[in-house]
Amino acid sequence: QAKLQAPGGASDDRFGRSVAIYGDTIVVGALGYEVNGYRSGSAYVFVQNGGGWTNKVRLLVPRGATDDRFEESVSICNDTIVVGAAHDDENGEESGSAGVFVI
Repeated sequence: QAKLQAPGGASDDRFGRSVAIYGDTIVVGALGYEVNGYRSGSAYVFVQNGGGWTNKVRLLVPRGATDDRFEESVSICNDTIVVGAAHDDENGEESGSAGVFVI
């Protein structure tokens, strides 16, 4: 049993809003992470080593902006992670996007 938390987490991060697991890797979305503006979002990748879980990397939407909500959906298969940003406005208001990462 384990409890995962965002490294450096803060109020209103909403860490855990979306979660996916594949083998020994967990992806966790966090709406409130605001490096690219209010509710731009992020996803954290944790890997199991020994008896615990370690944060491997934090994923950010490419060309992220305010209210992208890059975390609304997360998926993982083998070494590929997909993170949805349903409110990304790059191609029009709330047109959305998905970031694809190979870890």
